[in-house]
Amino acid sequence: MSMHISRRRIGWKAGSLFALAVGWVVQSTSVPTTSGDSPREIDQLNVAALPTFVGKAVCAECHRSNFEMHRASGHASTFTLTSEPVVSNLFDGKTVDAGELHGLFHYRSSEEGLLVLRALDESVDKMVPMKFPYALGSGRNAITLFSILREEAKTSSIMEHRVSWYPGREGEPSNHRVTDSRQTGRFGLTPGHTNSEPLDAIDCFGERIRGEKMDSCIECHTTSGKIVDHELTDLIPNVDCEKCHGPGSEHVRLARRMDNPPAFSVGRSDWDGESEIQLCGSCHRLPRHVSPKELRDYSSELLRLQPIGLLRSECYIKSGRSLTCSTCHNPHQDAHLKSTADYDQDCRTCHQPHVESQVACSVSTDGGCVKCHMPPISVEQDMVFHDHWIRVRENE
Repeated sequence: MSMHISRRRIGWKAGSLFALAVGWVVQSTSVPTTSGDSPREIDQLNVAALPTFVGKAVCAECHRSNFEMHRASGHASTFTLTSEPVVSNLFDGKTVDAGELHGLFHYRSSEEGLLVLRALDESVDKMVPMKFPYALGSGRNAITLFSILREEAKTSSIMEHRVSWYPGREGEPSNHRVTDSRQTGRFGLTPGHTNSEPLDAIDCFGERIRGEKMDSCIECHTTSGKIVDHELTDLIPNVDCEKCHGPGSEHVRLARRMDNPPAFSVGRSDWDGESEIQLCGSCHRLPRHVSPKELRDYSSELLRLQPIGLLRSECYIKSGRSLTCSTCHNPHQDAHLKSTADYDQDCRTCHQPHVESQVACSVSTDGGCVKCHMPPISVEQDMVFHDHWIRVRENE
């Protein structure tokens, strides 16, 4: 859907912004300020009952190379406060026409985050505000705003905003986080919202997400964080070291006391390929997360759920299930920084023409593996994902 963006400033009266004719009270949340970068103090002598988080800066003491790779990856910027310039600069002062069902949205920055003003037409007096303090997404594919709402029976929901920001490189994801070069970015309806009809005036701002799906949105974009009493608590933003490796206090304590500390996390003897796929798939999704019909249809909507495609690939099944995410991806590095030629070489490692136990490609043994067998496919809002169901396609 093409959206009209107006860069002119819209005047407004402070008194009119907070008179919500719809009678809806939006919960005003206190916005956490932690970046997750600050190291925690480690007790060198006493072992806690359970390991605690130490922060990625502590991990960097011994794992500097992985730390630097991760810092440049999408995982390092999956959750942002909208008061931060990296997000607010994209939205502040813009006006986006989200279509007849949703109306016009105008964005203003504040110390508490972005304020979204909605109008059914150009009339300033009819504008209704809602705060959106948080943003999900690294900007490789999209950045989406959300807010926490108070609902009945002391429950909470999150409001996923109707409009998302998309990088300006048409046809492929951006390789960079929000920078000054993002003036080429664009706005569009958030994925999954195209055919959504709002039930009331507040629903025009976005989709309400509740229960397990709400918890999953927070869990998969943070190292730690949960919604309690309409507040986001225990926040460690982004998918950092301890999201995948677990709280590191005991590992750090032992590493500082001995030359050869016990194996930790993926270094343990009981860590195997299945463990890895379950870990990555907990957020990138597994077959159990979708319906049997969705698995049968395998529509383009599943392309962003890469483990689902991988698990139905013969490369995975016939390898004795030894093919995993890290066979091709360095988990600390941004996937887009690795060249197609290097990915093709990963394929040729198991498809060499002179190895009797392997099957070489009958078309080309020199390259083109990804292009033919895992092609990039454009989905909603021109986002691009490689199909991880590795196979010979019908038209080949």
